[in-house]
Amino acid sequence: MEAYTSFAQVYDLFMDNVPYEMWCDFLEQELKQNGISDGIIVDLGCGTGKMTRMMSKKGYDMIGIDNSFEMLDIAREFDTPKEMDEKSILYLLQDMREFELYGTVRAIYSACDSLNYILEEEDLLAVFQLANNY
Repeated sequence: MEAYTSFAQVYDLFMDNVPYEMWCDFLEQELKQNGISDGIIVDLGCGTGKMTRMMSKKGYDMIGIDNSFEMLDIAREFDTPKEMDEKSILYLLQDMREFELYGTVRAIYSACDSLNYILEEEDLLAVFQLANNY
């Protein structure tokens, strides 16, 4: 996504007022209420991976998908497991309207405003159909 080429470097500064911790706790609660306390989870439109890393620390095996190389590059900078029990995150450069995974996952979520970039109804339907397939 070309719009994020320069913006990626300052994205987290502009998002510093987002209550990521609260969202992460809410998401974990929702997952557990649906019987998902472990396994592979996809963060669709993961950006710089802040939420992805938070979910990884909660014990989930994370895949972050974004359409901006620059955003994923920043996400990968932060993804350096410091201890043997910390998990590495798989980041994939893919368009959410056409993403492909290697198998099924336990859940897929999209935080912040990533879905707002899908402007056509048929494209949004494609995203939801792919999420349902995996």
